[in-house]
Amino acid sequence: MAESSNPFSTSVENPEPSSPVAAEEEEVEVNAPGKNLLVLRWSRSSFEMLMRDIQMPPEYGATYPQEGGTAGDAPAGYVTMFTDFFRGCNLRLPLIVFVADVLEYYKLHIFQLSPLGMIRVRNFEYTFHALGIEPIVRDF
Repeated sequence: MAESSNPFSTSVENPEPSSPVAAEEEEVEVNAPGKNLLVLRWSRSSFEMLMRDIQMPPEYGATYPQEGGTAGDAPAGYVTMFTDFFRGCNLRLPLIVFVADVLEYYKLHIFQLSPLGMIRVRNFEYTFHALGIEPIVRDF
């Protein structure tokens, strides 16, 4: 048996599907939205406190996720956003022009950016403002 290139893998092999139908069912399950994502684990009271702390306007329609939901399970018309965007990155809605320009330039949707990426964007913006320079994407 060949050695795995991953030093953390085990020698246990996945069993072959018993039939092509089983393989197809398995493939559908793997491609399902939210599959292989961690289940959201925060309370409704934490959500309500966040909405109150950041003064989220009710007309934005922020909703608490369904029990057992994942970041990939947002209903149609909604976007999953990290709480760290609001708490650790000081992001507020509506987005400021610079953040929106960065997302547009790199062809990203906000849910594709991690909190660490958002911190980089916001730190760049804050640094430029502290220097008295208007931040623009070309400089980013």
